[in-house]
Order: sequence, then C-alpha cells, then structure tokens
Amino acid sequence: MNKKYYAHSRKDHSLEEWQSLEAHLDNVAQLCQSFADQFNAGQWGEVAGKFHDLGKGSLQFQAYLRWANEIEDEFSPYFDPGWRRDHATFAAKHLYKLSDQAGKLLAYCLAGHHGGLQNWSNDKKSGLRYRIEDKQLKDVLFPFEPHFQIPSQLPFPPDPKLFGFQLQFFIRMLFSCLVDADRLDTEGFMQPEKAKQREDKATLGELHGQFWGQFDCLREKANPSKVNDIREKVLADCLAAAQQEPGLFTLTVPTGGGKTLASLAFALEHAKQHNQQKERFRRIIYVIPFTSIIEQNAKVFRDMLGNEAVLEHHSNFIPDATDWKSKLAAENWDAPVVVTTNVQFFDSFFANKTSKCRKLHNIAGSVVIFDEVQAIPVEKLQPCIEVLRELTKNYGVSAVLCTATQPAISKSAHFNNGLDLDQSEIIQDVPSLFNQLQRTRQTWLGPSTQEDIADRLRREEQGLCIVSTRDQALTLFEEIKELEGSFHLSALMYPRHRTEIFKEIRTRLNPKNPQPCRVVSTQLIEAGVDVDFPVVFRGLAGMDSIAQAAGRCNREGRREMGEVFIYKPEKKQPAGYFRQTSQCAERLFTRFAGKLIEPECITAYFHEYFWLNQERMDKDDILDACQAGQQNGEFAFAEIAKFRMIENANQAIIIALEDEALELVNQLKYVEFPGPLLRQLQQYSVQIYPHQFNELEGWLEKPCPELDVYVLENEGLYSKKTGLECQPPEGQGFIL
Repeated sequence: MNKKYYAHSRKDHSLEEWQSLEAHLDNVAQLCQSFADQFNAGQWGEVAGKFHDLGKGSLQFQAYLRWANEIEDEFSPYFDPGWRRDHATFAAKHLYKLSDQAGKLLAYCLAGHHGGLQNWSNDKKSGLRYRIEDKQLKDVLFPFEPHFQIPSQLPFPPDPKLFGFQLQFFIRMLFSCLVDADRLDTEGFMQPEKAKQREDKATLGELHGQFWGQFDCLREKANPSKVNDIREKVLADCLAAAQQEPGLFTLTVPTGGGKTLASLAFALEHAKQHNQQKERFRRIIYVIPFTSIIEQNAKVFRDMLGNEAVLEHHSNFIPDATDWKSKLAAENWDAPVVVTTNVQFFDSFFANKTSKCRKLHNIAGSVVIFDEVQAIPVEKLQPCIEVLRELTKNYGVSAVLCTATQPAISKSAHFNNGLDLDQSEIIQDVPSLFNQLQRTRQTWLGPSTQEDIADRLRREEQGLCIVSTRDQALTLFEEIKELEGSFHLSALMYPRHRTEIFKEIRTRLNPKNPQPCRVVSTQLIEAGVDVDFPVVFRGLAGMDSIAQAAGRCNREGRREMGEVFIYKPEKKQPAGYFRQTSQCAERLFTRFAGKLIEPECITAYFHEYFWLNQERMDKDDILDACQAGQQNGEFAFAEIAKFRMIENANQAIIIALEDEALELVNQLKYVEFPGPLLRQLQQYSVQIYPHQFNELEGWLEKPCPELDVYVLENEGLYSKKTGLECQPPEGQGFIL
C-alpha cells in the first residue's frame, strides 16, 4: 500500500487539506533541532523530532483518523475500535532498537511527549521498559528513511560525581524541546490564528535602547542625594561586570541600593556584549522568592521596557481576558523578559509533566537574575545549587545571585558542595558600599515583653515592628490598636486587603505630609516591600531577616541615622527554623556589635547555619534519586518530580466579603473550566494550617462539590483590622 499518511486532521476539511505525517515530522525535527542547538544538542533534537510521531504511520492510526472524520477509503478496513492509540511508544521502541544508549535517552522523550516522562520501570509491570517491550504494538508501513545517524556522544563533559544528575537534566531539556516543537507545529496547522499571536517579540537589543531612554528620564527627575549617587556607582559596577565572560555572578547590595534596576541594566548590557557575533542570549528571567513582591518588580520592568516585553508567570498572575500573547507566552516562556518565582522556576527542573517542562529549553541561553537568593529553603538548597551549576556550565546561562545578605553558598571548608564564586562579585568594593549605605544603627535590646515593645511603639509617631509568627503579630497589635494610624499585616489577610492597607501606610509615610503610622507585621513586609520608617523593631530572627527588616528603616536616607532595635520575645520561638536561625544570630551579637548587617557578620551567620544543616540540604534525597540512573540510564522521573520548593500542607480558603469575590464564587457554580476564575479568586484567598481549617470547617461553604474550594462569607470571622479569625467565637454555632 502506497497511500498518503497524515499526522493531523481538521474537521470539515478534505483529506488534501490535512497535515501530512512527513511534513509534521520534518517541521518538528527542524524546530526541535533549533531549540536544542542552544545547548549544543541540535543533532539529538533533530532525531527526536523526526522520530516522535512515527507510530502514526500504522494502518490502525490512519484508519482511526478517517473514522473520526467520517471518511472512507482504503485505510478504513483497518479500523479497530479496541486498538490502543499509543503512537508515541512505537517511536520510542524503534529508537531503542537502533541504539540502547542514545536511543534509551531519547525513548523517554518520545514515549512521554504527550503523557510526561515515565519511570524506566516500576514495581509492577509498568513503566517505559515494559511499554517498549510490548509485543502488541502494530507495525508501521510509513516509508521512513531518515538521512542522519543516531548521536553517539553527549554534548557536555560528564562530571563523575554528578553524572546521573546531568543525564536526567539533559533528558528533561531534550524533552522540553520536543514537547514545545510538537505543540507549536500542531498549533500552526490546527489553529493558525492562535499561532500568529506568538509573533513580533522585541529583541534584547531593542529593549536595551528602550531601557536607557526611560532611565535617562528617571535621572532627570531624581532629586540629588547621597543615596542616588551611591546607586549610580552600583550601576557603573554592573555595567563594567557585564563585559565579562558568561557564568555565575553575585550582586551584593544593601537594601535600597538600587539593585533591581542595576541588575536589569547588567542583563541587557551583558546580552548586548555577547550577542554581537551570534544571538547567545535570547531572554532575561527574573526569579523572585515571594508572590507578595513579584507584582511591584514586574511593574518596574514594564515601566522601563513596555507592557508587551514582560511576561509574569506565577500563581497569582491573572492576564487580561484579551491578552492572548501573555497566555501563550506563559506556556513556553517565549518572551524577552520573564518574571517568575523560585517555586515556578526550580520545581519545573525536577518535574515530569509536559506542561511544567515545556518552557525549560527557553531558559538555556538566558540571563537569569535571582532576587533575594537567601530565601531558598536550606532543606532544598543542594538540588537548587546543582540546577544553577548545570545551567551555567552546560546550557549557556549567566546567573546573577542578587541579595543584600549573600548566603555563604560558595565552595569552602564549611560547604564542600558549594558553587565556585571566588571571582564572581559584581560590586568592586562590597565593604565600602555597605559603609556608604549605612543608614541605620542596630541595637540589641535583649529579652523584652510585648508590653515593653508596645510602650516603645507608643512613643514613636512612626514605627514598624516585625515578628516571626502570626500569633505574635496579633497579640502585639492588640496592645496598640487604639493608637491613631495603627495597622496590622499578616498572611491571615487576603492579598487584595493587604494591598489596600499598604496604600494607606504609604500615604501616612509620605514625607511631604507625614501622619502617625505604627505597623505590626509578620515577615511578609521584609522582602522588597518599599516602605520607609524612621524606627524599626525586629523580634529575634535569622541575620538575613534582621538585615531585611533594617531595609525598611531610613530607606531613602532622609535622616542621618535610622534606629533598628532587635529584641528577644518572652515567648520561646517555635522549634525548627525560627528557633535555630534565632539562636545562630544571637550568638553573633556580641562579636559583631554595631555591625550586624555588614557582609562579614552575614557570612559568619550563614557559615554556622549551613554547618548545622549540612545533612539536611537535600532533605527528600532528590539528588540520590537523580544519581540512581548514573550507570544504566534507568531513571525514576515520577519520584524525582516529588521535589517541591515549598511543601505546603496548608488549605486555602476564599474570603468572599467583597462584591467582586461574591460574584466570582457564584460564577464558579456554572463554568466548565474554572481555572481563570480560581486564579482571580487568589486575590481573596488566605492559607491556613490544617488545625485551623478544622476549627473553621463548619463555617465554610463548598460551592462546587467537585472542586476543593472552601469559601467564608461570614463577616463576623474576618476583621478589617487583623484578617481571619481562626477560632470561631464561643457560644456561636451552626446548624447541621
């Protein structure tokens, strides 16, 4: 039989208008090759693309396509209603027969390009091994004559200590190339109008000019000040370092030192410098630890580069209903500037699902800026470090580790598996910069009661107190709530509510019209929140948290010296992270008196903290799972995918007290696809612990039985001052 074979059909179109299998394989091979070329694996990508849908060349698949479109021809007699439409496995099986080494690595990608990366084998008779040994797979009659060889060499130098990690990383990156290439070519045929929306992206060269045009306008408007002069020096150091060879960089700048714009300037200049011969860098990715600050940073970038240049991709982002470009770019990060979270970034590098992995190949050849890098949890640190090491070593990435409190993650006697950061610092004289930007005096108060701190706050017209737990914030706020301009901030308040509170706080702090303002907050205010208090109190915490708290004091240098007071709460810190970091910090107070937020003290703090936790830096043994396939290439991708940057057993509940929230909850009952509504409702959500959920469960409604969504509409359990009341009032019940 010598008839035409097809990859994709379209309803109400004749056979002649379908996409031929040959065209689809050629298109995907070319795309996949171009994607993999970014990390010197073009030949691997071409083979993956050329083979991936080979199984569609079976008589049964061709008969199925005709049957689905109610067309009869010579293929129709081969239609089998019981046939398992598993075209991906045939391609994997065929390649594995040709090469049990390279073919094995590619087989993971081919077999999983719809369903995800599988384990090689499982306890039961399942997994990739058993799929490619399946004798029931039908023969393919499609005339297939590839004019290339199966790759015989890996495109990276093997590291004997981490070869298993490197190998599974490479498989996942190839998998990403194939998934994206397949989806894009299929979309181009099936939905050409949608595909057109992906065109016309700005280049980094164009954005370089746009940035400096905007920056010059900011310079003209800026008031002369010592702080602005120092920010110019930070910028100059960044531009000088951008001329260096790609690799790993650190940017250690005190809070308020202008590192957000300076790091963006570095990335644009670095790309311009190294894109002169060929396009080495295609995008800039900004990775931020907390969704609470991501929107303000994304706004800064949009103001500098324009709306269309910047893609936000994180759990709280809701693109406008008409913003198709953002929706499409979020699928594969094909945008010049991407702003995302640690969770979205690192979780994807251990994932096995197509949706999570599709974007990964677009991280190769990027300048990646990690803001507040110290926020990576210590129990996840080693897997994250290996991702950074591999990206910068073998995937054309320049990474900038940006912080005011650089963690001691360089290789040393304290940290054998650290990164090689000896020549990486962008700032030419870090101690001098910290001295010049010294805008606060830190004083250790020792043990203090809540009443002591409340009394101190009462004596200040404007003051901020940051504590480590929600309970501490609530009890301290109770002491001062009667004062004019008193505010409480915690994660028990939904994001939209917190945004309104921040607006009022900033209005009261405006130096042109200062008003009383006393704020008690959990640490959510520490990371990158742009507020400026004359006095800050910080309950004992890790040294990085103390430095972040100091960054909310005299931020703009309007006073000769701001005051930061650290105290030890009377109630003992909870066991675990808070207690251990507090104890590490307290041991340094005498040794570094008056210099608590300077680099030498921060380094000493992290050395001790990492030394205490050196056995916990890969708590879930993810790297062991990666290394298990080092000898034979037999990986357990489903187990590796259990990596979670944040292990969250908490339950989200929706606070539906505002009209918009009530309307969105009502719409949930009727929509077929609730995803967009749920993303909008995240602005009204609060995360609570399991025991708190149990307390409140009787007061919550579940609008859709099939969704794990709980809604609170009782105004008596949510305070405009302090947020959610996690313990229902005694004496009030509900009818069952």
